Amino acid sequence: MSTRLSDGTRWNAIRGATGLLYLFLLLPLFIVVLISFNPTQYATFPPEGLSLTWYQTFFASDRLLDALVSSFVVAAGSALVAGLVGLISAIGFVRRDFRYKSVLSSLLFLPMLISPVVIGVALTAFLTDVGMQKNYLFLVLGHSTLVLPYVFVTVRAQLFGFDRSIEEAALTLGANELETFVEVTLPSIMPGLAAGMLLAFVISFGEFTATQFWVQPDTVTAPIEIYTMVRTSLTPEINAMATVLMIITVVIPLLLDVALGKNLILKSA
Repeated sequence: MSTRLSDGTRWNAIRGATGLLYLFLLLPLFIVVLISFNPTQYATFPPEGLSLTWYQTFFASDRLLDALVSSFVVAAGSALVAGLVGLISAIGFVRRDFRYKSVLSSLLFLPMLISPVVIGVALTAFLTDVGMQKNYLFLVLGHSTLVLPYVFVTVRAQLFGFDRSIEEAALTLGANELETFVEVTLPSIMPGLAAGMLLAFVISFGEFTATQFWVQPDTVTAPIEIYTMVRTSLTPEINAMATVLMIITVVIPLLLDVALGKNLILKSA
């Protein structure tokens, strides 16, 4: 004789399993944060005390700060380029009909499917053949290629749900197409565009696999610098740098998302 679990019991089991999964994924990150405050030279858990020594060492290191700035510059530039290209591409694919539309749309998702190693090698060969030097522009173009699909898919989804009668009303009232796009269409799809660019920034900021083929000594990014430090010597300021990276890639986007949500609520009220 079998007994059936109640809905409440099943949902409690699902919540418990989900909580354990998140604990398994996030616990190593919390340990890294705690160890970053350890005052000793060697990583011990639990920490023997709390100190900002390694954060002071990190912020006093020009090499580490330069790597952090490089990551920020490349991520911001990639988000802007991917945002512009993704916006134009999404509008073209949603609003226009042309031959091989579905095929070309699928091709835009290839950077999400192909290994970053393959993209890194292929893009290096192509840009080198056309005479481009490895610099910040090289990195921005490479990262933009990797994150473009994320902007494209979010903006396209926003456009699919857009009521075009609003545009028709604006055109009827005397606005031209450019004014209609800037004052009506763009504000309406801005949540999707902002979400895609924010996601592009986060992915670009932490990108390592393909970036290792594109950097030069003067354009080393933070993930590359951490990998180099781990290979040569495991020093405690790595934990401090990793904590700063987590703050940038997790906490700041969450705060921006909350701020963006509040702004949307105020605008819709």
